[in-house]
Amino acid sequence: MNALERLFRKIFLVDILTGLAVTLRYYFSKKVTVPYPEKVLPPPERFRGILRLCRNDQGEPLCIACKACQRACGQGCFDIEGKREEGAKAMKPVKFDWRLDRCSFCGLCVEVCPTAAIRFSREFRLSTLDRRELAFSHEEMYLEGESLQNRLCGACRP
Repeated sequence: MNALERLFRKIFLVDILTGLAVTLRYYFSKKVTVPYPEKVLPPPERFRGILRLCRNDQGEPLCIACKACQRACGQGCFDIEGKREEGAKAMKPVKFDWRLDRCSFCGLCVEVCPTAAIRFSREFRLSTLDRRELAFSHEEMYLEGESLQNRLCGACRP
């Protein structure tokens, strides 16, 4: 760039006008933001939400308390105890505690589960005001949707 060209760009403010053109182009283009509380977009297909336990078609828990997820978890999020009832083929969890505040959503627990009992949900609203509400017990691991939101935001609402 020679001296005459630099002088021309400085006098006529070419760089500023170029930046202003970019700004105006985006200002008048279609907006991509969504008014969040009124309209909620579904999360992407590969989204990893909160962990949930699943049941089979008869409503029985799929978890056999093998503790594979507890061993695979590097953060120590799980505390599981199982018990085999008389005449039953597999154990059932008596205690299944999960600590959301420790979880990094790595997915190792989901991958190692032999019965696909633990899965990621599509829930992404996980805010709460009390850290103690981030510990889930056995029955709370089956909550979904609005009941899960009521459980998480119990301290949030007046």
